[in-house]
Amino acid sequence: MNPILLIKLSENDKRIIIAVFLILILVFVLIGLIGSLIVRTMKWQGKKCDTLVSDVVTNHIVTTPLQLRLYARKKNTRYFIKQAWIPIVLIIVGVLILIIRNAATQNWSYNPFNTTDGFGTLFFVWDIKNAPRTTIFGVTLISDWPSFSNEPHLDAGAIPSYFAIPMIIVGGCWYLVAAQAYLARTIRAYRLSKKVFEKSLDDFNQNTQVPPNNNPFGNED
Repeated sequence: MNPILLIKLSENDKRIIIAVFLILILVFVLIGLIGSLIVRTMKWQGKKCDTLVSDVVTNHIVTTPLQLRLYARKKNTRYFIKQAWIPIVLIIVGVLILIIRNAATQNWSYNPFNTTDGFGTLFFVWDIKNAPRTTIFGVTLISDWPSFSNEPHLDAGAIPSYFAIPMIIVGGCWYLVAAQAYLARTIRAYRLSKKVFEKSLDDFNQNTQVPPNNNPFGNED
């Protein structure tokens, strides 16, 4: 960056530029941490596949990679249904609450997240539209913290959304975790089907092995 341009900038503009760079760095760090967390979580979730198929493998009930994959798919699907039915019910109940609310009020354009009679009444909301701004290098940026357009409060008309939105959010997140675990177990099952039936010759040396006795009559005197 040209030093002359920095000299022309006010102290407030310089602080804004530094803040923007820090935010960008923080975003990249968070993306990396989230990606690493997802990978670690999927490895941990995939270990459940070992428990689901260990008995048939150790007892030689399945003897080919295809048999193992088919068996693992069946067990994995059943386990997924066991994990997913509760969050699905939560989502359905939450949606039904909103449908009943809209039918009772005849307002099908209702936004359950709004700050007037929706779930948004429980949160601070910044008035971004009217925030103070400054222009740097032709880009308009917010130059100071905006005021609040909403502060937390309770509203009788928002009661259905107070129940429905948490149900939908919790159910949705729960379902996504169950789906991620299903995917992790599927990947683990595929890798196990390749691994458990492999034969390795890494430590084998034919010259050091004792040849079998091929004489069917035994040793002669």
